[in-house]
Amino acid sequence: MTDEQEPHEAATGDEPEILVEDAASGDQADADAPKEWWDDPRLPWRHKPNRSDIACYTGIAILGVWALVMLPLRPLLLANPPLSAVINGGRTSVVATGAWLEVNGGPIVIYWLAVTLSIVKFDWVYWWAGKLWGPVILESFTGTSKMSKRRAEIVLKFTHRYETLAVIATYLPLPLPMALIYAAVGASGMRLRKFLIIDIVTAAVAQAGYLWLGWSIGEPAVRIVRIYADYSLYVTIGVLVVMLATWWWRRSRTAATPA
Repeated sequence: MTDEQEPHEAATGDEPEILVEDAASGDQADADAPKEWWDDPRLPWRHKPNRSDIACYTGIAILGVWALVMLPLRPLLLANPPLSAVINGGRTSVVATGAWLEVNGGPIVIYWLAVTLSIVKFDWVYWWAGKLWGPVILESFTGTSKMSKRRAEIVLKFTHRYETLAVIATYLPLPLPMALIYAAVGASGMRLRKFLIIDIVTAAVAQAGYLWLGWSIGEPAVRIVRIYADYSLYVTIGVLVVMLATWWWRRSRTAATPA
């Protein structure tokens, strides 16, 4: 009886080794298996993207291209304040438009509506991104460094507690990251209807204030804009040179970094 049991016991003792080897082989196979195109930690989703994910991500990409295109054109557009204000709705161009209207006249109410719609036209895209992907999108906007993550946490906590105040604060003359705050309020659960009402009403009040400021300044501001217009082309060329130099410097650093 003992002699017959020995082979069985020996075989049983070898089984754990076989199981460990099989598990290790399985893990290696999973590691070697090609990942799906969407399984990338740099992307905001943590699942196979659906139509909403693709549409929102495409919208953010288009806004990034728009921002890059507008960056060198802003100085050139500012030479024509009403056109600049209607296209981008920036504070400086709106103030200059108010001064221009005081000197040259024009339908100020129409311009007020136009610059209000211009400044809010893309805000819903960032809200949508926060609604779809939650706090993950904040890291995509700020980066993955410790300081960037800490900044995203602060914005998320603030907007979660004071969501209405956070949206209003983006229209104050403060260096606040508008896209980050709008994504954060979307991630914190603010409904789209509430977000749009707060955003549009605050934008209307703020743009009216900037138009009034320019109107109050009047002719002196218009003279400054006219002087600036004479040199706007050179300013635009300077911005382009800086952009190209920055791109070349980053490209050189990337190429020099060891693999």
